[in-house]
Amino acid sequence: DEPVHVEVDTGDRLVGPVRWSSDVDKPVVRTQLGDIPVELKRIRAIWPPGGKSPEVLALEAQVAEREAELRRQLADWRLTVEIGLTAQEGNTKIFRTRGRIELARKTANDLLKLYVRGDFGKENRRRNTSEVIAGASYEYQFSEHWFAYGSSEAEYDEFESLNLRFTLALGGGRYWIRRDDQTLKTFVGLGYQHESFFNDMTTDAATAELGLEYRVELASWLRFEHQTLYRPTFESLSDYRIVSDSAFVIPIADSQAWKLRLGAQYQYDPIPQPGREKLDQKYYADLLLELD
Repeated sequence: DEPVHVEVDTGDRLVGPVRWSSDVDKPVVRTQLGDIPVELKRIRAIWPPGGKSPEVLALEAQVAEREAELRRQLADWRLTVEIGLTAQEGNTKIFRTRGRIELARKTANDLLKLYVRGDFGKENRRRNTSEVIAGASYEYQFSEHWFAYGSSEAEYDEFESLNLRFTLALGGGRYWIRRDDQTLKTFVGLGYQHESFFNDMTTDAATAELGLEYRVELASWLRFEHQTLYRPTFESLSDYRIVSDSAFVIPIADSQAWKLRLGAQYQYDPIPQPGREKLDQKYYADLLLELD
Protein backbone atom coordinates (compact mmCIF):
# COMPACT_ATOMS: atom_id res chain seq x y z
CA ASP A 1 0.00 0.00 0.00
CA GLU A 2 2.90 2.38 0.66
CA PRO A 3 5.10 3.74 -2.15
CA VAL A 4 8.45 2.00 -2.64
CA HIS A 5 11.50 2.49 -4.82
CA VAL A 6 11.72 -0.05 -7.64
CA GLU A 7 15.00 -0.33 -9.56
CA VAL A 8 15.12 -2.25 -12.84
CA ASP A 9 18.06 -3.77 -14.68
CA THR A 10 18.57 -0.63 -16.80
CA GLY A 11 19.28 1.40 -13.65
CA ASP A 12 16.00 3.32 -13.93
CA ARG A 13 14.00 3.80 -10.71
CA LEU A 14 10.24 4.02 -10.27
CA VAL A 15 8.44 5.21 -7.15
CA GLY A 16 4.95 4.16 -6.15
CA PRO A 17 2.83 1.32 -4.70
CA VAL A 18 3.22 -2.04 -6.44
CA ARG A 19 0.26 -4.15 -7.55
CA TRP A 20 -0.03 -7.36 -9.50
CA SER A 21 -2.01 -6.88 -12.70
CA SER A 22 -3.77 -9.96 -13.97
CA ASP A 23 -4.49 -8.11 -17.22
CA VAL A 24 -0.83 -7.98 -18.22
CA ASP A 25 0.31 -10.75 -15.87
CA LYS A 26 3.03 -8.44 -14.50
CA PRO A 27 3.69 -6.23 -11.49
CA VAL A 28 2.54 -2.66 -12.02
CA VAL A 29 4.14 0.35 -10.32
CA ARG A 30 1.59 3.09 -9.83
CA THR A 31 3.73 6.19 -10.35
CA GLN A 32 2.62 9.83 -10.58
CA LEU A 33 2.92 9.45 -14.36
CA GLY A 34 0.56 6.49 -14.39
CA ASP A 35 0.73 2.72 -14.06
CA ILE A 36 3.92 1.22 -15.47
CA PRO A 37 4.12 -2.57 -15.87
CA VAL A 38 7.50 -4.17 -15.17
CA GLU A 39 8.60 -7.73 -15.83
CA LEU A 40 9.45 -9.49 -12.57
CA LYS A 41 12.84 -10.71 -13.81
CA ARG A 42 13.89 -7.13 -14.60
CA ILE A 43 13.37 -5.88 -11.02
CA ARG A 44 16.76 -5.59 -9.37
CA ALA A 45 15.90 -4.04 -6.00
CA ILE A 46 13.00 -2.68 -3.93
CA TRP A 47 13.33 -0.51 -0.83
CA PRO A 48 11.11 1.90 1.15
CA PRO A 49 11.14 5.70 0.73
CA GLY A 50 13.71 7.40 2.92
CA GLY A 51 15.71 4.17 3.08
CA LYS A 52 18.96 3.27 1.41
CA SER A 53 19.25 1.13 -1.68
CA PRO A 54 20.88 -2.30 -1.39
CA GLU A 55 23.86 -1.02 -3.36
CA VAL A 56 24.40 1.82 -0.88
CA LEU A 57 24.00 -0.55 2.08
CA ALA A 58 26.48 -2.98 0.55
CA LEU A 59 28.97 -0.19 -0.10
CA GLU A 60 28.62 1.14 3.45
CA ALA A 61 29.17 -2.36 4.81
CA GLN A 62 32.35 -2.71 2.74
CA VAL A 63 33.60 0.68 3.94
CA ALA A 64 32.82 -0.19 7.57
CA GLU A 65 34.62 -3.52 7.24
CA ARG A 66 37.65 -1.84 5.71
CA GLU A 67 37.72 0.81 8.45
CA ALA A 68 37.51 -1.91 11.10
CA GLU A 69 40.40 -3.75 9.45
CA LEU A 70 42.48 -0.56 9.39
CA ARG A 71 41.72 0.04 13.07
CA ARG A 72 42.84 -3.51 13.86
CA GLN A 73 46.10 -2.92 11.99
CA LEU A 74 46.79 0.40 13.69
CA ALA A 75 48.99 0.23 16.77
CA ASP A 76 47.35 0.68 20.16
CA TRP A 77 49.81 2.29 22.59
CA ARG A 78 49.47 2.13 26.36
CA LEU A 79 51.65 3.74 29.03
CA THR A 80 51.40 2.36 32.55
CA VAL A 81 52.95 4.09 35.57
CA GLU A 82 52.73 2.39 38.97
CA ILE A 83 54.05 3.66 42.30
CA GLY A 84 53.70 2.51 45.88
CA LEU A 85 54.97 4.08 49.12
CA THR A 86 55.15 2.77 52.69
CA ALA A 87 56.27 4.92 55.64
CA GLN A 88 56.25 4.22 59.38
CA GLU A 89 57.55 6.20 62.36
CA GLY A 90 57.90 5.21 65.99
CA ASN A 91 59.76 2.28 67.50
CA THR A 92 60.52 1.02 64.00
CA LYS A 93 61.14 3.45 61.17
CA ILE A 94 60.28 2.04 57.77
CA PHE A 95 60.43 3.70 54.38
CA ARG A 96 59.81 1.75 51.21
CA THR A 97 58.96 2.72 47.66
CA ARG A 98 58.33 0.62 44.57
CA GLY A 99 57.53 1.64 41.04
CA ARG A 100 57.02 0.42 37.50
CA ILE A 101 56.90 2.04 34.08
CA GLU A 102 55.68 0.00 31.12
CA LEU A 103 55.15 0.95 27.49
CA ALA A 104 53.10 -1.47 25.37
CA ARG A 105 52.37 -1.42 21.64
CA LYS A 106 49.60 -3.74 20.44
CA THR A 107 48.21 -4.52 16.98
CA ALA A 108 46.01 -7.33 15.70
CA ASN A 109 49.12 -9.46 15.07
CA ASP A 110 51.76 -8.55 17.64
CA LEU A 111 52.49 -7.16 21.10
CA LEU A 112 55.64 -5.33 22.23
CA LYS A 113 56.36 -4.45 25.87
CA LEU A 114 59.20 -2.43 27.38
CA TYR A 115 59.37 -2.03 31.15
CA VAL A 116 61.46 -0.91 34.12
CA ARG A 117 60.60 -1.55 37.75
CA GLY A 118 62.37 -0.94 41.02
CA ASP A 119 62.00 -1.60 44.74
CA PHE A 120 63.90 0.36 47.41
CA GLY A 121 63.47 0.36 51.19
CA LYS A 122 64.99 1.26 54.57
CA GLU A 123 64.32 0.01 58.08
CA ASN A 124 65.63 2.05 61.01
CA ARG A 125 67.58 4.11 58.47
CA ARG A 126 69.39 1.06 57.12
CA ARG A 127 68.73 0.06 53.54
CA ASN A 128 67.22 -3.41 53.34
CA THR A 129 65.83 -3.49 49.79
CA SER A 130 67.45 -2.38 46.55
CA GLU A 131 66.32 -4.02 43.32
CA VAL A 132 66.02 -2.85 39.70
CA ILE A 133 64.67 -4.90 36.78
CA ALA A 134 64.46 -3.86 33.11
CA GLY A 135 63.15 -5.96 30.27
CA ALA A 136 61.46 -6.31 26.92
CA SER A 137 59.17 -8.89 25.32
CA TYR A 138 57.71 -9.38 21.86
CA GLU A 139 54.79 -11.60 20.88
CA TYR A 140 53.72 -12.42 17.32
CA GLN A 141 50.29 -13.91 16.66
CA PHE A 142 50.46 -16.28 13.68
CA SER A 143 46.94 -17.72 14.16
CA GLU A 144 43.85 -17.02 16.22
CA HIS A 145 45.20 -18.88 19.25
CA TRP A 146 48.93 -19.59 18.71
CA PHE A 147 51.83 -17.16 19.05
CA ALA A 148 55.63 -17.04 19.12
CA TYR A 149 57.54 -14.83 21.54
CA GLY A 150 60.92 -13.58 22.60
CA SER A 151 61.89 -11.94 25.89
CA SER A 152 64.92 -10.59 27.72
CA GLU A 153 65.42 -9.21 31.22
CA ALA A 154 68.24 -7.71 33.28
CA GLU A 155 68.11 -7.60 37.11
CA TYR A 156 70.18 -6.02 39.87
CA ASP A 157 69.55 -6.93 43.53
CA GLU A 158 71.91 -5.64 46.20
CA PHE A 159 70.57 -7.93 48.93
CA GLU A 160 70.92 -11.02 46.78
CA SER A 161 74.52 -9.89 46.16
CA LEU A 162 73.53 -9.88 42.51
CA ASN A 163 75.35 -7.57 40.15
CA LEU A 164 73.47 -8.82 37.09
CA ARG A 165 71.07 -11.55 36.17
CA PHE A 166 70.44 -11.53 32.44
CA THR A 167 67.92 -13.86 30.83
CA LEU A 168 66.98 -14.42 27.21
CA ALA A 169 64.19 -16.74 26.04
CA LEU A 170 62.42 -17.77 22.82
CA GLY A 171 59.34 -19.92 22.58
CA GLY A 172 55.68 -20.24 21.76
CA GLY A 173 52.32 -20.24 23.46
CA ARG A 174 48.57 -20.45 23.13
CA TYR A 175 45.64 -18.22 24.02
CA TRP A 176 42.99 -20.44 25.60
CA ILE A 177 40.67 -17.47 26.13
CA ARG A 178 41.01 -14.26 24.14
CA ARG A 179 38.21 -11.77 24.66
CA ASP A 180 38.06 -8.09 25.55
CA ASP A 181 36.93 -8.91 29.09
CA GLN A 182 39.01 -12.04 29.68
CA THR A 183 42.31 -13.55 28.48
CA LEU A 184 44.14 -16.72 29.46
CA LYS A 185 47.40 -17.80 27.87
CA THR A 186 50.20 -20.26 28.57
CA PHE A 187 53.66 -20.37 27.03
CA VAL A 188 56.86 -22.43 27.05
CA GLY A 189 60.33 -21.53 25.86
CA LEU A 190 64.06 -22.19 25.99
CA GLY A 191 66.68 -19.64 26.91
CA TYR A 192 69.95 -18.59 28.47
CA GLN A 193 70.78 -17.14 31.91
CA HIS A 194 73.90 -15.30 33.04
CA GLU A 195 74.49 -14.33 36.69
CA SER A 196 77.32 -12.34 38.23
CA PHE A 197 77.63 -11.70 41.98
CA PHE A 198 79.45 -9.28 44.28
CA ASN A 199 82.06 -11.94 45.10
CA ASP A 200 83.05 -12.10 41.39
CA MET A 201 81.42 -15.50 40.95
CA THR A 202 79.58 -15.93 37.65
CA THR A 203 77.29 -18.62 36.31
CA ASP A 204 75.96 -19.38 32.84
CA ALA A 205 73.23 -21.88 32.18
CA ALA A 206 70.71 -23.00 29.61
CA THR A 207 67.17 -22.57 30.90
CA ALA A 208 63.59 -23.43 30.15
CA GLU A 209 60.53 -21.45 31.13
CA LEU A 210 56.86 -22.16 31.57
CA GLY A 211 54.39 -19.38 32.17
CA LEU A 212 50.74 -18.55 32.65
CA GLU A 213 48.97 -15.20 32.43
CA TYR A 214 45.32 -14.56 33.25
CA ARG A 215 43.19 -11.41 33.26
CA VAL A 216 39.45 -11.04 33.82
CA GLU A 217 37.08 -8.11 34.25
CA LEU A 218 35.06 -9.30 37.24
CA ALA A 219 32.92 -6.14 37.17
CA SER A 220 33.03 -2.65 35.73
CA TRP A 221 34.95 -1.59 38.85
CA LEU A 222 37.13 -4.66 39.46
CA ARG A 223 39.84 -6.42 37.41
CA PHE A 224 41.88 -9.44 38.45
CA GLU A 225 45.38 -10.13 37.05
CA HIS A 226 47.71 -13.08 37.61
CA GLN A 227 51.11 -14.12 36.24
CA THR A 228 53.24 -17.14 37.14
CA LEU A 229 56.66 -17.94 35.66
CA TYR A 230 58.64 -21.11 36.35
CA ARG A 231 62.23 -20.97 35.10
CA PRO A 232 64.46 -24.04 35.71
CA THR A 233 68.02 -24.47 34.51
CA PHE A 234 69.47 -27.61 32.93
CA GLU A 235 72.29 -27.68 35.51
CA SER A 236 70.25 -29.28 38.31
CA LEU A 237 66.65 -30.19 39.10
CA SER A 238 66.85 -28.04 42.23
CA ASP A 239 68.15 -24.96 40.40
CA TYR A 240 65.06 -22.97 39.40
CA ARG A 241 63.05 -19.86 40.24
CA ILE A 242 59.30 -19.33 40.50
CA VAL A 243 57.79 -15.85 40.38
CA SER A 244 54.07 -15.35 40.94
CA ASP A 245 52.10 -12.09 41.05
CA SER A 246 48.36 -11.65 41.68
CA ALA A 247 46.50 -8.36 41.97
CA PHE A 248 43.09 -6.72 42.00
CA VAL A 249 42.80 -3.43 40.07
CA ILE A 250 40.11 -0.96 41.18
CA PRO A 251 39.31 2.36 39.42
CA ILE A 252 39.47 5.45 41.59
CA ALA A 253 36.09 7.23 41.51
CA ASP A 254 34.91 7.43 37.88
CA SER A 255 38.39 7.70 36.39
CA GLN A 256 39.41 5.31 33.62
CA ALA A 257 43.08 6.28 34.03
CA TRP A 258 43.72 6.31 37.79
CA LYS A 259 43.42 3.00 39.61
CA LEU A 260 44.40 1.27 42.83
CA ARG A 261 46.35 -2.01 42.51
CA LEU A 262 46.24 -4.37 45.50
CA GLY A 263 48.34 -7.50 45.22
CA ALA A 264 50.94 -9.97 46.38
CA GLN A 265 54.14 -11.18 44.76
CA TYR A 266 56.02 -14.36 45.64
CA GLN A 267 59.48 -15.34 44.46
CA TYR A 268 60.89 -18.74 45.36
CA ASP A 269 64.54 -19.72 44.93
CA PRO A 270 65.52 -23.11 46.42
CA ILE A 271 69.22 -22.17 46.32
CA PRO A 272 69.34 -18.61 47.72
CA GLN A 273 72.45 -16.61 48.50
CA PRO A 274 73.78 -16.92 52.09
CA GLY A 275 71.61 -15.03 54.55
CA ARG A 276 68.59 -14.97 52.23
CA GLU A 277 65.29 -16.83 52.61
CA LYS A 278 64.10 -19.21 49.91
CA LEU A 279 60.73 -17.46 49.69
CA ASP A 280 60.54 -13.71 49.13
CA GLN A 281 57.04 -12.27 49.76
CA LYS A 282 55.79 -8.79 48.89
CA TYR A 283 52.36 -7.32 49.55
CA TYR A 284 51.51 -3.99 48.00
CA ALA A 285 48.90 -1.31 47.45
CA ASP A 286 50.02 0.84 44.53
CA LEU A 287 48.67 3.81 42.67
CA LEU A 288 48.30 3.00 38.97
CA LEU A 289 48.04 5.32 35.96
CA GLU A 290 47.04 3.80 32.59
CA LEU A 291 47.10 6.02 29.53
CA ASP A 292 45.96 4.82 26.06
